[in-house]
Amino acid sequence: MLTYTCSSNASPLRPYRSNAKIAWFAMLLGGLFCCNMCSVNLMAESDSGGKGFGLLAYWPFDVDYSSTVNNGLYQGKPFGGDYIQITKDPSSIKAGQGALRLDSGDRSGNKTYVSIRNPLFGYKNADVFTVVAWYRYDDLSGDGSDARNFVWETTPGYSLAFGLGLDNEHRDAEWWFQTASHSSISDTTGPQISAGEWHHTAMIWNQEYGHAKFYHDGILRDNIALPEGEALEEMSGFHIGNHRGGDGARDWDGMIDDVAVYDLELTPRQIKALAEGTFRGISVHPGNVLQTAQEPKLQSVIQRPKDFNPPLPLWNGQQSQGPLIGHVSDDSAIVWARSPIAGSYELQIYLPGNETIIRRSWATATEEEDWCLRWEVSDLKANTKYKYRIRRGSKTIWEGDSFYFHTAPRRDLPAEVSLVFGSCASSEPSSIWHRIRDEGADGVVLLGDTPYIDVTDLDRVRDAYRRFSSIPPLAETFRSIPFWGTWDDHDFGRNDSDGTLPGKEHSRHGFVNYRPNPTFGQDNQGIYTKFRYGPVEVFLLDTRWFARTEPSWADPDKPTLLGKRQWEWLQAGLLASDASFKLLACGMIWDDKKNTESDDWGTYMHERQAIQSWLGENQIEGVVLIGGDIHVSRLLKYDTVEQVGYPLYQFISSPMHGSVIPSLNVPHPALIQSAEEPFVFLKLNINSTVTPATLKGVWMNRDGKTIFHVDTNRDELSHQKQSLETKD
Repeated sequence: MLTYTCSSNASPLRPYRSNAKIAWFAMLLGGLFCCNMCSVNLMAESDSGGKGFGLLAYWPFDVDYSSTVNNGLYQGKPFGGDYIQITKDPSSIKAGQGALRLDSGDRSGNKTYVSIRNPLFGYKNADVFTVVAWYRYDDLSGDGSDARNFVWETTPGYSLAFGLGLDNEHRDAEWWFQTASHSSISDTTGPQISAGEWHHTAMIWNQEYGHAKFYHDGILRDNIALPEGEALEEMSGFHIGNHRGGDGARDWDGMIDDVAVYDLELTPRQIKALAEGTFRGISVHPGNVLQTAQEPKLQSVIQRPKDFNPPLPLWNGQQSQGPLIGHVSDDSAIVWARSPIAGSYELQIYLPGNETIIRRSWATATEEEDWCLRWEVSDLKANTKYKYRIRRGSKTIWEGDSFYFHTAPRRDLPAEVSLVFGSCASSEPSSIWHRIRDEGADGVVLLGDTPYIDVTDLDRVRDAYRRFSSIPPLAETFRSIPFWGTWDDHDFGRNDSDGTLPGKEHSRHGFVNYRPNPTFGQDNQGIYTKFRYGPVEVFLLDTRWFARTEPSWADPDKPTLLGKRQWEWLQAGLLASDASFKLLACGMIWDDKKNTESDDWGTYMHERQAIQSWLGENQIEGVVLIGGDIHVSRLLKYDTVEQVGYPLYQFISSPMHGSVIPSLNVPHPALIQSAEEPFVFLKLNINSTVTPATLKGVWMNRDGKTIFHVDTNRDELSHQKQSLETKD
């Protein structure tokens, strides 16, 4: 699957040719302009009264695509062939910059395009927006047969489209809007376009003022009055370079660049500035034209509505993320944030209703750590609510009613706690995060593929984490609820990847930057960690870093999964733990997928069997296995009484996004329940205030519906109980 990410260290300049003139564009420094707690400072000239907060999305297309990347926002699809790599156009490269090269593949079978899978504009029947882009036609397919080539298009229908029409062997620029009543608003008499020439185009829809406008190379081509009360066809997707018909004959052949979308109407001056590349001697681009091309008549951009959830555009490192709550214990807490402004930041901790600062901690934002900040505070009271604020110098950066956290209950006292486990989450906004919050989770454990990254390039790894951390409902939830995480194959490196993967140190660096765990393996090796939360201790295993890097500690003739160092760490932790329940959690499932893949414990069953034998020999009680990965939720109960001393449960929770894989819901003698359900998480309720202590697992979807559940207790997971039953 092909996806796109933006490198934060790309060169800021690239030339464009239009009518023999060179226009220079600076690279956009930003993405979505604000989080909902921040005010919007962007100012825009307004000749037509268009409303909005500014730039919705921007695609500079300045780095290579990779067929192994899948960040959940973009995908390149082939036509009649395998996925292929989209590369930069050598003729358009300047100082590392590039353009999107697309082949219609009508005859060649090498069809490429970019698809944004959720509605771009965020509103049903958006009433005002502007779309701009640079384009260059080239017959890359080599067949010369393409009659209509779309630069962008929405679905269903083509509510918004631009392309070239074939008329008497000449290609003319053409624009279309499709309305909800299926009327066509278009300009099909545009200028003739020759191959190999760069041009700029813009499309404006303004329902409030009743017009649609089409621009070419900064000049207004048409201003069409809209029928009264007419609205656009509802937009459910956004394609760049692809016609919905899918036959390849009407797809784009050539280059596309700097596609940008605004939720307001750009003025003629602003569009001309984009096409010419300068305004009053200042270089402009889709991101900064609204800031540099201001006129005496100004309009303050309104704050985004609470229910506004457009897809996240590419992050280039200039937007803040967080703050988020990481690891908490009964006497400590970790707070994480990212600010692209260098300097020292102070975390202040205080009690609700009392502004007296009881704890302070400082962290420094540096480029080396991608401006990520991590504060650790200790000497806190157990089971206590604390508020926090973050300051830079004398200025408060983050503060509000939602900025708080609870410390864990004392480990030596009975308590009731609730922890959520989930795997496989995309970078698209989802109500599942608010559902987790509303269900009263004390903490959240991310089991891997959270998010999908599929590269080891450090810039792109960090970019993916920035987008994931910026998902509005996720950020709102983790602002007050702690979370921990491990990884699986797609956030470690690539599908089915193991410890032999080149560049894994970059994956680890990004993980350490963006995951506020208490520890990250040992000696910069791996990311395994553990934490205690009241009556439960969670051991988060790393099933990627060491896999196949050395002979197994369980069988020297076979490869390892955990590695000797991690296995020794796990042994020591389990022996020292007095928690009622001990959860061994990882991204993989603890048995065999029964498919061609090898990234499961079934491939390393020699190590799982060794763990089970060791648990029995050392009488380690209260152990439960937790896995993810397979896009199916399952409950299994293994007959391990003879080996372990009690039955082992496995809880599989997947996926947190909308894609299920029914083929992995395979039969198994230990299988009790399963569900091919999207948007699922596992909620574990542990209660040690009763005897025996109880554990209830509830698989729940984002609508709050219980899919299935299981109840067990400490006696069922004990050697003593099993011995008594044997005697009886």
